[in-house]
Amino acid sequence: MFNKRETIFTTRSCGTLEEMCHDILVQASGERLLKIAFFCGASNDSEYLEILGTLRSAVDCFFLTDKPLVSYIAQKPGDSQLAAEAIYLTDTGAGIEHHERYILLSDGTCREIITEGIVPHDISMTAFEQSMEIFSTIGDILRSNGFGPSDIYRQWNYIQHITAGNDGSQNYQEFNDARSIFYADADWSNGYPAATGIGTGAGGIMVELCATKGYNAPNKPIDNPLQIAAHSYSQKVLDGKVVEMLNEKTTPKFERARILGTKIFISGTAAIKGESSDMSNDTVEQASITMEIMNRLIAADNIPVANNGAQYELLRVYVKRERDIPATRSYMEEHYPAVPKHYLVADICRPELLIEIEGVAHI
Repeated sequence: MFNKRETIFTTRSCGTLEEMCHDILVQASGERLLKIAFFCGASNDSEYLEILGTLRSAVDCFFLTDKPLVSYIAQKPGDSQLAAEAIYLTDTGAGIEHHERYILLSDGTCREIITEGIVPHDISMTAFEQSMEIFSTIGDILRSNGFGPSDIYRQWNYIQHITAGNDGSQNYQEFNDARSIFYADADWSNGYPAATGIGTGAGGIMVELCATKGYNAPNKPIDNPLQIAAHSYSQKVLDGKVVEMLNEKTTPKFERARILGTKIFISGTAAIKGESSDMSNDTVEQASITMEIMNRLIAADNIPVANNGAQYELLRVYVKRERDIPATRSYMEEHYPAVPKHYLVADICRPELLIEIEGVAHI
């Protein structure tokens, strides 16, 4: 893994989408910008595709060379009409190879892949069909560079209408089954990636990931004593039906966090203790429980390498109900005022959950 810096940007003025995008690009432009992920609401797939085209066109016009990777996630920001996260490479000696859907970083024996949002050719297909195609594309990217699925250390899984489904199916479960099929032949003796599975308002299924190979530093999963590992959930908390090629519903294949070197990548975390999410219908209370769980996750005695404690570097806060963002923001700013964070309207993987939080910390 190479040293990188992540920064959150929001548009400073209202206007057309092109004008707001340009404003963010002016703020974000900088040396060794690798990737920019935009967040903007969309009410349907047609609007999503139109926004995606506008954002890609704006980036193409702004950057004449060394264009950053572009992702667009259909989640409405809580603080502006358009927000973005930019990733910069701070390792000045690392080489950068730009490819159509990913960037390859290299320095001696260490290599790293960062992808943009990988999407299917047709977002009207079922969630399972979209997911299978996406993982096929990811497999091609990994194999062409000598990587395997178990080299993935961080993954984001965006799922339109995550808890919806038809004829007894559920979009999230269909995605999990496709992921399990893709992961089936890999060696996971060192644990799964840190990952987030979160809802979007439009755009079908999209997956982003980071993978590393030859990294000579600690690369370990972190479990949480307050939660059952997601990949060990029982069948009773899995929704939907069994897909035709499997014998049972498969679990979400991710770790609660991973540590690479001095960085901790925290998976999407909600108010789930054990495997139960029988919580109150109060978003701030769920936020408090979620942060209690995350604080235990990164406690010094829970990190599997020598350390003096950890500090959050960035938090991404997903809130199901837009009306709950002001109260959620007040709570988070009161308790974690120094941590850069932003708030996004997004559906969560269980109907009773109202908030999910992911982040990056360092020891």
